[in-house]
Amino acid sequence: MPLTPYDIHNKEFKRSFRGYDVDEVNDFLDQIIKDFELLTREKLELEQQVEELQAEIERLMEGESMFQTGPQQAQQQQTPPPAPPQPQPVQRYPEPMPQLQPSTAALTSMEQSIHKSIRVAQEVAEEVRLNAKKEAELIVQEAEKNADRIINEALQKARAIHSELLDLKQKATVYRARFRTLVQSHLDILENSDWESLEELENGLEEQGKQLEQYAEHTQPNDLLMDQSTQEYQDFSDALNNAMDDTAMMDEVAATSSYYEDEEEPRRELRRTSRKFKKKAMF
Repeated sequence: MPLTPYDIHNKEFKRSFRGYDVDEVNDFLDQIIKDFELLTREKLELEQQVEELQAEIERLMEGESMFQTGPQQAQQQQTPPPAPPQPQPVQRYPEPMPQLQPSTAALTSMEQSIHKSIRVAQEVAEEVRLNAKKEAELIVQEAEKNADRIINEALQKARAIHSELLDLKQKATVYRARFRTLVQSHLDILENSDWESLEELENGLEEQGKQLEQYAEHTQPNDLLMDQSTQEYQDFSDALNNAMDDTAMMDEVAATSSYYEDEEEPRRELRRTSRKFKKKAMF
């Protein structure tokens, strides 16, 4: 079935990713349609001219046959009269014959030229159709290749995203488990009964602090006495160290030192107790 401009105009191609430019293909097809319509129109005009020329040739051929049969009929009609034969009709009709022969040859040459033009137009139209078909096939093949490549790239990206998603889900599961363990440990600490013992310890420390404050208020003169006794002992120790080289004073030092050593142990105990109370009060 021959291709028509209507077929070219209504031809639809399948679309694919990264194919040819649709506007460029449409412009090219529009140009093909215009050229094909022009060739078709010229073909129709040439065919019409051929028909007209053929009709003219037939008309001229009929006129030529009439010219050839006309003198014979005239001779037959003129035989009955006794008039002498007149060669005028014979000399009258042979003169146009040489003019008809060149016109017939010209018409034949024109007809051949028209048929040749029609064949050329048909060949050009067929060539345009084949080129358009090949171009369309190339476009479809390139589009299919691009579609396969794009699909493969999309599948690779989808696999990579899926793998990354699984990794993130695994990390999220691990993080959720760790966070749940941390929260559970804090809940266990909050629900543990040791808080009651801590509260009791805090209350006991507050009570001891109050007792130490009261004791410090009542024992302030004793602290002054303890400091005075400590200073006396320090002075005695200094004097003892200075007199250790003097052998004449050994007996006196021994006698006096025994007295102070007997009195020092209660003072030491008092100082230790005072320091304990001070530390507890500071705490």
